[in-house]
Amino acid sequence: MKRPNPTFLQKAPKIQSSRRKRTLSIVLIALGVTLTLMFFRKVSYDGQTYAEMFPDLVGAAKRETTTYEEYRRPVHTTTESTTESTTEETTTILAPSLAPTTESTTEAPSTKVQNNSPDPIIENPGYTFKKTNWHQTATYQKRAVMLDNLREKVKAVDEEQTYMRICFEFISLEHGDSIGYRNLEPVLPSGAYAIPIELVWYDQYSKGKQDLAGVSTYQRSSKGAYSASYIGHTFKYGKQFFHRNALNYAISKNDSIALNFIIESMDGMEKIIPEIDKISGYVSYDSENLYQDYRSRRYKTKGRTSCYDMAEFLRYLYNGYINSPDVYQMIINDMYYNELASPLKGSFAPDTPILHVQGRNLDMGAYMDCAIIDCEEPIAIVVYVEASSEENAYAIMQQIGRYTAEFVTSCYKT
Repeated sequence: MKRPNPTFLQKAPKIQSSRRKRTLSIVLIALGVTLTLMFFRKVSYDGQTYAEMFPDLVGAAKRETTTYEEYRRPVHTTTESTTESTTEETTTILAPSLAPTTESTTEAPSTKVQNNSPDPIIENPGYTFKKTNWHQTATYQKRAVMLDNLREKVKAVDEEQTYMRICFEFISLEHGDSIGYRNLEPVLPSGAYAIPIELVWYDQYSKGKQDLAGVSTYQRSSKGAYSASYIGHTFKYGKQFFHRNALNYAISKNDSIALNFIIESMDGMEKIIPEIDKISGYVSYDSENLYQDYRSRRYKTKGRTSCYDMAEFLRYLYNGYINSPDVYQMIINDMYYNELASPLKGSFAPDTPILHVQGRNLDMGAYMDCAIIDCEEPIAIVVYVEASSEENAYAIMQQIGRYTAEFVTSCYKT
């Protein structure tokens, strides 16, 4: 009988161990590849789910400003440099301009051949305030009591919201009575400040100092936030605009570049603000004002107004239209044909005409709606809400609008 090879017997355990290690390595590698593929698949699925839930957050860092799929109401954003402090004395924010002073560097994404000549001026049908047969049944004493109740309701809404700041002003354009809540506090008007700027322009137009057919050119040095401009997203540099069309865009599209065309036609804000203050300047846009926002941050800054002032601008516009419709008809039309519905729309009867301008600054969480409402009697209402969410701000605006509608209706109940 042949004896086993001792060398083989010595090597056999090593060979067997080596085979086991190689097999184990192959299994571990395969398991690792499988787990890796499952991980990336899970991440991809979670990312897709997150993108569907939070489309405004996903991809924000790489989103290009030239992407423009659908026109939405632009945000009139002011550039602010902030130094926060817990003490009032050391808090400073550099005064914002009405629009950024940096030059626009991104050209509108268009491959079409552009006609740089101004587009023709096309006017919408003139809006006229309805003449109602409503007869006020409430006595002036009862009306005064109900006005106070309206103010208390707005105050209650503000006190219920721990992370908001609410300011409000109401004016009856027919009877002249008014009520306000925190209406003298500084607020950020954003694009709504187009109202007093255009009032000054139309006043100059009535004196022959401005021309509806005057022309401004969109160019690289044009001021205004690109992200807040229909012009910036639609046209390439070189396009010209009649001032009448720029006036329309500033109101109906809340276009910051168009508004700056109007400002430049009047030689800048330093020439305009004194004229605005003659209409109403309790909180002057050019004065430093100290206030505390909804986050309890204190600011000392320019570029603010008040709900009281904004309502007075609406009163001035309405009275100007009644006395000189040929001058103010165009701004009345632009407010009536505003492209986006007012947050107050759902608070009044469905057929109630609302002539309005909105102001929105997402960075500051500041939302304003300035409206002339042609209901049982013409009224002016300014609602300002600071909140962390646009949805929450508009819900509060609608609630305050509903209280206002109830007050007006109560004055005319039979």
